[in-house]
Amino acid sequence: YPSARGNIEAYVARPRGVGPFPLVILLHGHSIRGRGAEQVLSTAEALASEICFASVAISLPGYGSTDVAEGSIEEITRQAVKDGLAFATQLRWVDKRRVFFYGVSRGAIVAAAMLNDLEDVSGAVLYSGAYDLDKLYRETPSFWVRQILNPNHDANPKLFSLLGQGSRWRAPTLILHGEQDKLIPVSQAILLRDWLKAGGTDHRLVLYPDHGHFLPRANVRERTLGFLKEIAAPACPTTGDP
Repeated sequence: YPSARGNIEAYVARPRGVGPFPLVILLHGHSIRGRGAEQVLSTAEALASEICFASVAISLPGYGSTDVAEGSIEEITRQAVKDGLAFATQLRWVDKRRVFFYGVSRGAIVAAAMLNDLEDVSGAVLYSGAYDLDKLYRETPSFWVRQILNPNHDANPKLFSLLGQGSRWRAPTLILHGEQDKLIPVSQAILLRDWLKAGGTDHRLVLYPDHGHFLPRANVRERTLGFLKEIAAPACPTTGDP
């Protein structure tokens, strides 16, 4: 689909049946090889087959076959996701009243930013994300993460926090994080939990004591599907439906 003076690569997963189906926007993490939305296609398949949720997996700018104009990566990324959401909610078999976000690492940061910007999001799953980038820059032990956050090596880089005032974030949120994460410290998940709690937003925090940045796939899938079924009934057709 067109966005940011270019084209965004996206994969659409439609469950069996006529719908309308709840929609999940899937946002992948960083890949040294530049892999994009294909990283989260197994999640899209599970959502469609097990609870009949539709999904759109978006290759963020800089990944996959997405090709956009140069500019502020933050602004271009937000625009790409907003345009992807607009594209998906025009599909006749999508229930635009029930929209969810699922983000992994970098994708979780983007998803959290969208939750701050958008109204009427029904829920979110955030996996190994960061929510206060200034604090992350100061606390991460990873040179690689600091390089990504501050590629120009500014003495005082201006990094944003998603935990400020004026947020529209009211969506029930599942936070997944490894306590041994050496890239994005678990303190980021704790910060988000405390902020959501203070704001009265429904949330769940699941910590993995023995895992780092990458969490056990089967358990993440089980937790994700269980959370979505808890806050929004599955949309699978009943016996006799097409």
